[in-house]
Amino acid sequence: MSDYTPIITQAGINAAANAKDSGIHIDITHIAVGTEGYTPTRDQAALRNERDRSPVVSVADAGPGQIHITAQFKSTSEYPVREVGFFLEDGTLFAAWSHPDNTLFYQTPLSTVIQGFDLVLSAVPVSAIDVTTTGDINMFYGAEFIAMCDAQTRMAAAQLKTNLREIKLNDRLMTLGV
Repeated sequence: MSDYTPIITQAGINAAANAKDSGIHIDITHIAVGTEGYTPTRDQAALRNERDRSPVVSVADAGPGQIHITAQFKSTSEYPVREVGFFLEDGTLFAAWSHPDNTLFYQTPLSTVIQGFDLVLSAVPVSAIDVTTTGDINMFYGAEFIAMCDAQTRMAAAQLKTNLREIKLNDRLMTLGV
């Protein structure tokens, strides 16, 4: 097993199997992060030291039986992220990742972390699983893109003004025969 592969919990397997048998779907809606490093077990029901829980903001098909889901994490405190949980709409821990030694990322008040995760769904009926998202991840960078566009527009306008002054100076010099 890879150091960064989440395991699907028994409650997650049961929820997916029951949903498949009932003809309904379960929804993965949130990703949580915490600070404890350990080896997760299939019977785990919660993260050991959850610090933040965020809605899923995007999902993509990453191949047969695999999905790529993304969440945004922002905090007023700082901590190492050593555990991750994927939660169903009803609060059930569907899958968990942790490692006794490795830190996935370090959260600080100065950073907004956009973290993507791949879930391999080989142990559950994929057709019974949906992922509810809040929208397009690109929207989180709207303010930054507007600021960059504004700065580039101002630089282009300044360059055009400089070019116009040079053209006028060149015309005057040509008129004077210089």
